[in-house]
Amino acid sequence: MPTENMVHMFGGTKKKSTLVDERVIFFPREDESSPRQAILQRFCQDDLLQFRNCMTANDFNENNCLPTKGIVDKCAAAAFKNVNSDPELIF
Repeated sequence: MPTENMVHMFGGTKKKSTLVDERVIFFPREDESSPRQAILQRFCQDDLLQFRNCMTANDFNENNCLPTKGIVDKCAAAAFKNVNSDPELIF
């Protein structure tokens, strides 16, 4: 239990803190308009296209596309590291 809840329960505050909101917000990762996909499109376009073509050809069975997925994963790791380290890039 967060300390904000404990302080409120024992009369330490008049208002309940907004920090006690423990909801998890899920962001779409695979939607075409998601920031993750925009980063992959910008930095790993050819690798991503090969992976998507493989998935389409194999009836979206990811197990048949593990080599191309590994290539995309390596490219994505470098791309996200680049995006996270450059304050000028905004997605």
